[in-house]
Amino acid sequence: MTKYRDIADQIRSKIINGEYTVGMKLPYEYILCVNYRCNKETMKKALDILVKEGLIIRRRGAGTFVKETTLQDGINKQFERSLTRRFLGRKTVSSQVIVFEVVPADHFLAEKLQIEEGDFVYHIIRDRSLDGEPYVEEITYLPLNIVPHLKVNILNHSLYDYITQDLHLRIQSCHLNITSSLSSSMERDFLGLSKGEPYIQEEQTTYLTTGAILEYCLSRYHYAQYEFSTILVNH
Repeated sequence: MTKYRDIADQIRSKIINGEYTVGMKLPYEYILCVNYRCNKETMKKALDILVKEGLIIRRRGAGTFVKETTLQDGINKQFERSLTRRFLGRKTVSSQVIVFEVVPADHFLAEKLQIEEGDFVYHIIRDRSLDGEPYVEEITYLPLNIVPHLKVNILNHSLYDYITQDLHLRIQSCHLNITSSLSSSMERDFLGLSKGEPYIQEEQTTYLTTGAILEYCLSRYHYAQYEFSTILVNH
């Protein structure tokens, strides 16, 4: 692991464990450089990772602070991004596993999962339906060392239930980016899109309480069936 990623992991762990609390100002950058025995450029790269993750914020002339997150409560309540839990008692969730394989991480995946290039990851594609109707196509990458011995039959049910209940891993946060793109034949075949129609994509990175990344996932929805709600609070 590169030096700046290792430093980012250590600072992230301090934020997660409450050593650095919400609103707290981090030590000056030069002090962090001394503490972690690195140069200014390395520290900047480490802090840039945490800024992108939404864990810290830089305020010009004031310093760097731990950022408040509104995701924590929802994540602690059994991580409601799980389709099975989200629709429990309302709709029947079914999954068809299209791809299940172990591959070496290329440069892109190594960056996304913060692992070494060449480390092994699960590559999973699932078509997921609600009451038999196509709902979302999921492309998921999981580090092999974090979720060992994963079997294909587990993917027919809730992956998050297996991770939290069987492996006893605790999910800390989920970082989400929503975009749209023109559909290819893969999305059109399952989601029922016509050529030239777009899909909505959720790009999701999920972190454990240890600071390690659990998954990098792309979830693709029919544009007419997608809905996203949030609450913005003015402090």
